[in-house]
Amino acid sequence: MKLFNVMLLSALSAWIEAGPVPGRCQALPSGQSPGHVSNVSITSSGKERSFLVFIPPGYSKDQPTPAILSYHGGVRDAEDQLHLDQLTSADFNPGSLVIYPQGIQDTWQGVPGVKTDDIKFTADILDYVESHYTVDKRRIYATGKSDGGGFTNVLACDADMSLRFAAFAPVSGAFYIDAPSCNPDTVSVPCNAQRDNIPFIEFHGGNDTTIHYDGGARQKECLPSIPHFIQQWALRDDLGSSNQETHIAPNTVRYRFGSGSTEGLVEHYFESDIGHDWPSTVPNDDNQRSGHHVASYNATPIIVDFFSQHSL
Repeated sequence: MKLFNVMLLSALSAWIEAGPVPGRCQALPSGQSPGHVSNVSITSSGKERSFLVFIPPGYSKDQPTPAILSYHGGVRDAEDQLHLDQLTSADFNPGSLVIYPQGIQDTWQGVPGVKTDDIKFTADILDYVESHYTVDKRRIYATGKSDGGGFTNVLACDADMSLRFAAFAPVSGAFYIDAPSCNPDTVSVPCNAQRDNIPFIEFHGGNDTTIHYDGGARQKECLPSIPHFIQQWALRDDLGSSNQETHIAPNTVRYRFGSGSTEGLVEHYFESDIGHDWPSTVPNDDNQRSGHHVASYNATPIIVDFFSQHSL
């Protein structure tokens, strides 16, 4: 818990020191209150869509608040993601609004065969959130698990969304690429991000039998190997391919790219013996499945701390 407290204080300090972008003071919508979760419905691309929104206990209409969008994995839903990522816990989240979008048929744009415009859905969520809550527009972030992690990367590489989110943190991400052939270590990773130095952190297990760490063909598309995928982000951010390796546990390595003011702009956490999980040292819906186990670290406080260091 000491490490969590240090990260919590670090995140809170970083958000205070950076100074928020002043926004319109917004009283909470009817029926919503700090410390609680509400279900919100909006219309996007002519369809009714929904998301959960968590209002942090310390929310004030007079203080612009950071916001995190957290996308569920395939065959999971928004409520599953809320319980999985623990971003509603005061132990991890020092004061961010958290939004849990619900995918149509429990999946996201970017997965082979999915035609839903979830980029537009996300833009509509941001418009709603920015008009109904006092949100710091410089501190809006995206994270997600599996298909939701892959969609987090879709947002990072979208021309418009790359300008609205400050940082990205996919977990066990499914980074599908429509390629004529699949060499996971060399496949071209397309990206149309419209700004430089995009902060990006990814978490993956070496024993992931769903989205393999080494990549490969899946659902008639190509999954890049995770090392290749991360290196492409480092190169895109002009950080080079060299990195600092830190063993944070016997089976766990943190890779940090960049140096000086850009050190850690791109990071990757790898634990060799965990599966297709959201890394946690305590039981969660992922690591309690047969053949899975708790991790040596908690991804959530690392994500919150990473987000706190970056703004638009």
